[in-house]
Amino acid sequence: MFKPYENGTESHAIHDLTLENGEDRINLYGNLQLTKDQAGLAAAKALQAFLNDVVQSLEAETDLPEQIEQGSDDSEVENPFL
Repeated sequence: MFKPYENGTESHAIHDLTLENGEDRINLYGNLQLTKDQAGLAAAKALQAFLNDVVQSLEAETDLPEQIEQGSDDSEVENPFL
């Protein structure tokens, strides 16, 4: 697993859930089913460990802003399939 908010080019997967690292944000996308079995327990613990690392990293910041600017991409790209 990667260190949150460091080296913004890393990603990790827990089954079909992708955890994507950035320098100012972490993206989570995909699907994760936590089944009631050993595999579900292992996946839940992996997700919990990652989120604990994210919280610890954020709490360690001394100058954490109230909110960061969300980049807006207003540019439209023409659909090449039409």
